[in-house]
Amino acid sequence: MNAFGTIFKGVIAGFVATSVLSALMLSKQWLPQLDTIIVMDGVAHAMAMAFGLPTPFAGWFWHFVIGCIVWGWMYAIMEPILPGGRPWRKGLYFGFTTTLLVWLIVLPLAGAGLFGIQLSAVQPFVALLQHLVYGVVLGVVYASLAHGQDN
Repeated sequence: MNAFGTIFKGVIAGFVATSVLSALMLSKQWLPQLDTIIVMDGVAHAMAMAFGLPTPFAGWFWHFVIGCIVWGWMYAIMEPILPGGRPWRKGLYFGFTTTLLVWLIVLPLAGAGLFGIQLSAVQPFVALLQHLVYGVVLGVVYASLAHGQDN
């Protein structure tokens, strides 16, 4: 498979995984302090204002850009070297890696502190669970697209 095809399949798998995660996130709207979109909107607020975009549109926009394009292509590139063997296990490893990046970079940039602990005591666990679900879906969908596997 050529590099473009690999990355394209990663982006498609990222879109599916991001959509599944988004549905889960919308189902927990009764926990506003744990709303990932509000956190991402905080990071994207200045950019949104510069482009005149309404909020939380910017949060949803960046959620899909990162989930589909950034994580999707990154997974496609890293998939051959990820440990775990099975696609869902590779996805778990990738999901945990993305969780670390969110805990240590995104949440502090959003003013939520390391691990997002300033939002809630359970925020680190919510972020971990969200990224593990995302990773499993990403791994399985990518494997189906790239390798024709039913996992």
